[in-house]
Amino acid sequence: MYCYRLFVNLARNQKKNVINNIVVLKHKQSFFQQIRKLGNIHDESDMMIQQLCKGDEIMEKKLRILMLEVEVMRQDGRLAPNTIKTTQWEHLLQLGSRNQRNNYLLYLWKTEKSKENQKAKKEAKKKEMELMKPEEIKEYADDLLYGIKHQSLFLRIRDQSINNFDNYKSLQSIQYGQPIIIDCSYEQHMVYRENVNAAKQMTFMFGDNRMHKDPYNIHMCNVNNNGEFMKQLRKNIPSIDEPWFPINIHAKSYLDIFPKNKLVYLTPHCREELTEYDHDAIYIIGCMVDKVNNEPLSLAKAKRDGLKMSKLPLDRYIEWGPGAKKNLNINHMVLILLDLKLTGDWDVALKHIPRRKLMSTTITTMQNKIQNKALREAVFENSKHDRKFVNNDYKRKNKMTNLRKTLLYDDNKF
Repeated sequence: MYCYRLFVNLARNQKKNVINNIVVLKHKQSFFQQIRKLGNIHDESDMMIQQLCKGDEIMEKKLRILMLEVEVMRQDGRLAPNTIKTTQWEHLLQLGSRNQRNNYLLYLWKTEKSKENQKAKKEAKKKEMELMKPEEIKEYADDLLYGIKHQSLFLRIRDQSINNFDNYKSLQSIQYGQPIIIDCSYEQHMVYRENVNAAKQMTFMFGDNRMHKDPYNIHMCNVNNNGEFMKQLRKNIPSIDEPWFPINIHAKSYLDIFPKNKLVYLTPHCREELTEYDHDAIYIIGCMVDKVNNEPLSLAKAKRDGLKMSKLPLDRYIEWGPGAKKNLNINHMVLILLDLKLTGDWDVALKHIPRRKLMSTTITTMQNKIQNKALREAVFENSKHDRKFVNNDYKRKNKMTNLRKTLLYDDNKF
């Protein structure tokens, strides 16, 4: 009996030792994995520093300080993204003030979180679809079921087929369609944010054009292939430099490609309005976002080149809302011209103007506010406060004028 107990105790002790050894090994493995991860992070950061700085010690010092600043923001719980790409670090180096850097980091953080939210929503929807049981209602055992995940009467058209069809229309427009020119010579007049916005508008414009019934033959002229605008456009459309891509990119001016007597520059700063659409003319649209610089650069360019000029008759057909800007995006301009070419009706073409700029939208929002009781009371309280403030200001001004009069005419009393 004693020998049996001794054998059992020895077996238990050996088992405990084996378990302890396994736990220690696991801890060691996790520790070494963390070290390897840190080593990989340091290697990646060093490679990125070498790629950006290229041996420049001053820039390397500035970049390391910037990386430390971002890491401190993360540790303090401030809004900074977890991953920053090489191009984003390059843009951060170009920003002069801390306020600009904080705003850019906030923008990157918001973009990162929105992508994470979209991914989480997709995964949740996928799980919900997997858990959802299909409703199988059969009158007889040999009946066929129609609907999602079952039989269908219609042929399924895949996204790639639609994409090929749209590209085929764009290729046809290159051979037979009316040309339109996008003047890309304004890059030097735009800041980084405006270049990004212009590239985004060009991406939308290309998609809207190729989905139209009668698309344009798009020519991008005066293009700087190494500029910021083309970098952003290549990010949005990676296959834009491929020879089969249905768009024409020229580094040359439009004067070297097209006859001058057919060119019409569309600029909002000229006096002459475009009353009728000319199917033989070649219209030019300036690729510019003028949030910072509001100078009439397109008008000056058209005058310098000696071209005909026109503007859309927006004031004749549209009632603008209060404070609405009358400038339009590039994609909206092309959509208006596409529908005008197809229908010849300005009322149909100008439906592409954003609703937020119209007076009718402002009126409907005000009506909705008045119909809502809480909002109506808040509006009336604000109006009372404004009226009270105006009356007090008026009384104060009258008091000051009376005081000045008494000071001026005090001597006449004696």
